[in-house]
Amino acid sequence: MTIPPQEHPHAARIGAATGVPLAEWTQRLDEAGGRDLDHASIARMLPQQWEISDWWAQGVTVAYEQIIGRRVVGQSCEGDFAASASRTVPGDPDSVRARWVAFMTPGRREELGLAEPALTDTASWRYWRAAVDDGTRLSVNITAKDEGRCTLGLEHKGIETAEGREVWKTAWKRVLADFTAFDQENR
Repeated sequence: MTIPPQEHPHAARIGAATGVPLAEWTQRLDEAGGRDLDHASIARMLPQQWEISDWWAQGVTVAYEQIIGRRVVGQSCEGDFAASASRTVPGDPDSVRARWVAFMTPGRREELGLAEPALTDTASWRYWRAAVDDGTRLSVNITAKDEGRCTLGLEHKGIETAEGREVWKTAWKRVLADFTAFDQENR
């Protein structure tokens, strides 16, 4: 199934950010042989031939692949799907992760089919990662957004179907709503 460029869910965002409408990007890529190139080749070609950042080259490439029917919305170039959800919450990265750890009790993890999590840090990020019983992976990524607030982002990768993606996306939105209520009561 293909999507007309003007109906793509990110057409307006891509056009505004790049200064080029998605329909024109599609035409340019078609004329440059994009239908015969893999994802990486298209993403490399865009900044080489036109003024576009690497970040937006990835976005245009994904949209183009969706438009030509190579993948559906939410599908990675490997063929699997990802679901994500995020919230802005008060606190610094360490305190937000500590509250997330307190929220994700063993019982809650078991209910969601999550293994024991691994915690890792970088200078800017705090991570809470767990394997899921179905072979997929969940990463909770926490970073400072501005003074006194963080973004708590859930990224669930390796989902086999678009339907599964929607199920998990709904579940993660519910989990974040539950976390918000927990956080307000326990902060």
